[in-house]
Amino acid sequence: MIQKRLSPLEQEVMIVVWELKSCHARDIVSKFEKTKPLAYTTVATLLDRLYKKGMVNRKNEGSVFVFSPKSTSEEYSKKIAKSFLNNFFDSFGESAMVSFAESVESLPRKKREDLLRLLRTYHAKQ
Repeated sequence: MIQKRLSPLEQEVMIVVWELKSCHARDIVSKFEKTKPLAYTTVATLLDRLYKKGMVNRKNEGSVFVFSPKSTSEEYSKKIAKSFLNNFFDSFGESAMVSFAESVESLPRKKREDLLRLLRTYHAKQ
């Protein structure tokens, strides 16, 4: 399954939706007020796009919509990583595996150890 990509601004809005768990467009406008002033219509359009991409639930509450995330940020991250890796390995085959192995060696020691530990743990569960 190919996961739909989010624009940088959609990602920022999604972070707020994950944080608030349930919100209106006005809540997001308020969150960005000081750092990135956004028009209400811009936020409403972004939330509609996120709804159409299957990222948020939308419930009509009187004259406004209430939005909530369809999945956690961790679940989304896993889907994106899996989609990227599948596409990468499908497109480049053996050279992708070699490139991945070489890039692991260039990671800082702690991150490399954490990644290798995760791979061993996952492999042991199979």
